[in-house]
Amino acid sequence: TDEGRGYYQSCVRVLEQLDEAEEALRGSRAAVRGLLRVSVPQVFTRRLLIPALPDFLRQHPELSLELVITDRAVNLVEEGIDCAVRAVAIAPDSALAFRPIATGKLITCAAPAFLRAHGTPARVADLAGLTCIPFISPSTGRVQDWSFEHAGVRESFTPHGRLAVTALEGVAAAAIAGLGIAQVPSVLVHEEIASGRLQPVLLERVAPTPVLGIAFPGNRYLSARVRAFADFIAALYPQQGWWPEILAAVAPQDPAARGH
Repeated sequence: TDEGRGYYQSCVRVLEQLDEAEEALRGSRAAVRGLLRVSVPQVFTRRLLIPALPDFLRQHPELSLELVITDRAVNLVEEGIDCAVRAVAIAPDSALAFRPIATGKLITCAAPAFLRAHGTPARVADLAGLTCIPFISPSTGRVQDWSFEHAGVRESFTPHGRLAVTALEGVAAAAIAGLGIAQVPSVLVHEEIASGRLQPVLLERVAPTPVLGIAFPGNRYLSARVRAFADFIAALYPQQGWWPEILAAVAPQDPAARGH
C-alpha cells in the first residue's frame, strides 16, 4: 500500500541516519560503502564526471552510486537524495549545507561562420540585433537572462531567437551548428574554443558563474559517502573552471583578452 511504502521509506531514512551518526563517531576510519544518490547537472556530467567515475568507483569498491541527472533544483529530503552538485547560491536560512568547490565563467560564443555572416558584437547592446539561443530553465520554465560584468558593474540581457533549449549542452551544440550566439559555462565550450569551432565574444565583459559546490541536508551528519564524493568533485573540477585555458586559446588573436 502507499501507506506501507511511506512507512518503509521513513524507516530506511532513520536507519541511514543512525549509520551516519556511527560513521561520524568513527571519523576518518569510516568506510565508504552503501548507496549514494547524487543529483548532478547535465552541464558537465557527460564530459567530465562520467569519464572519471571508473577511478572513483575503483577506489571505493563497497560504494554504489545512483546519478540523478537533471538541471532542475531538486528537493534533496523529499526525493531521498544524499547530495547535489549545484552552481547556485545557498541562502543563509536554507535547510541545506553547502561545500563550495569552484567558480567559473559564463562564456558568450558563436561559430566563426555565424560571426562572419552576421557580425561580431562589440557591446552587450549589439546582441539585440543578432540571433541568440536562449536557455529555458527547467526549474522556472523561463528564459534565463545572460550576465555580463565589467569593472565590477553587472549587466543583464534577455536573449531572443527562433530556437530555445532546456539543456545547456543543447545550447552549446546549437551554437556549434551555427544557429546563433550562446552563453554557457566554460566547462561546455573550452575544447571547442581551443579547436576553433567556437569563437568567444565580449571577453572584456565575462561574468562569473555562481559558485559550484556540493549541497546536502544541513540537519544530517556528513556521511563518509558524501564526503568522499565531495572530495572527488573538488579534485576533478578546477577552481577557476576552464577560464585560463580559454584565455590562452584566444590570446594570440585577441590582444584585449590578455589583460583581462
